[in-house]
This record gives sequence, C-alpha cells and structure tokens, in this order.
Amino acid sequence: MDELYREGMKIIQSSSVFSFSVDALLLANFTKISKRDKRIMDLCSGNGIIPMLLSHRTKIPIDAVEVQEQLVSMAKRSYDMNDKSEQLNIYNIDINNIKEHFEHSTYDVITVNPPYFTNDQPLKVLGPHSIARHEVMVDLEGVVRAARYLVKNKGRLYIVHRAERSAEVIFCLMNNGFRVKTQQYVYNDPAAGHAMFVIIEALFHSQAYVDVLPPFYIYQEQDRYSKEMLEVYYG
Repeated sequence: MDELYREGMKIIQSSSVFSFSVDALLLANFTKISKRDKRIMDLCSGNGIIPMLLSHRTKIPIDAVEVQEQLVSMAKRSYDMNDKSEQLNIYNIDINNIKEHFEHSTYDVITVNPPYFTNDQPLKVLGPHSIARHEVMVDLEGVVRAARYLVKNKGRLYIVHRAERSAEVIFCLMNNGFRVKTQQYVYNDPAAGHAMFVIIEALFHSQAYVDVLPPFYIYQEQDRYSKEMLEVYYG
C-alpha cells in the first residue's frame, strides 16, 4: 500500500508486477483538464495510478485500459478503497483490439505511459515486468493508433516516453494526425548530461506550433527533490 500524499489517497502495489514510478506522476501532473472536457481515457494504465491522480482534479468520468488482469484487479480495489469506483472504470483489454470495445472519437483527453523499450532490446525475463517495460504486447505505433481512434477532433493526447526515442514518438504522432503542442524534457538533476524522459501534449487535427517548456529537474543538488518535484508529490 502506497500513499498519494497530494491527493490524500492510497494505492495498492505489488512487487510481483510492475509498479508505477515518477514518470506516471509527471505525466498526470502535465495533463491539462478543461471545463469543456467530458471524458478521459488512460491507455496502458497499469495499476490505475494516472486515473486516480487525475480524479483529484476533476469529477468527469475516466476510463482506463490495461492488458494484465492482475493489475486491473489491483486498480479496481484501489478505486473501491478510495471511493472512486463511480468515476473510474478500468477494463482488461488488449488495446490492439480497442475498436471492438469502444466507440470512435469519444474522448476529449487521452493519457498514456506506454512500454518504453523495443523488442530488439534485451529482455531479462518474459513476464509482467517485461510486458510493462517492453513492446511485447503493443508497440508505439499501436498505442498511437488506439489514441487516434478514441480521441475527438481537436482532442488531446498526453504521452511520456524515454527521451532517446523522442524523435520517433513525434514522427509517429504526426503520421497519425497529431501535432505536438507542448513538450518538456525531464532530467535527473541540473548536472545531468542527458534527459531521461520527454512529456508531450499533442492535439489531433491541429496546426498548433510546439511550445518547448524549460527542463524539469527531479532532484536539485545533494540528491534532494527539486521544488517542482516536491510540488508533484505533496502539492
């Protein structure tokens, strides 16, 4: 059982499956929700962390999709424990088959923290952790195609990915009708030579120009959290 301090909630975790990490917190924090939004979808949801974080900021319905049955069960129990079951729904679905389960163009906001590593990168053990980390069940193209099917015209997709794949992510988004609106690179600390993650807001069927935000640093000097990261954790 882990605490979500800023949101005042608890979430069920298990060492036997992949647990959420800082990238999920950063993605939820980066996601914008407007008064005009009616529905949100979270793809590759894991144990449902992002819907829980977003539910602290909005009352609109949030759906989620996760392929691993154990993670779906954990998410549902977390929703029940935090009295969120009426707002949050998670489905045990392979997003490659998304068209069989959801209607086209129904979501204003899509969030996704997808598998980061391609299948030509070494897998230690094939199992729950590798499904979350590697493109075993779905690749980047499949994730973006699912988002394209679900998102409304001018809707928004929020995605976090490894910084070294940022060019590939942007290329894939543009090939599927998205335009990058906002982009931010995340670094371990100001002395880091390379970014760890990139977080992107992309609009569907838009001609918006990209706004590149200042770097986000997880730590400041002496391994202490930065002011921005403390805000993400504690508000």
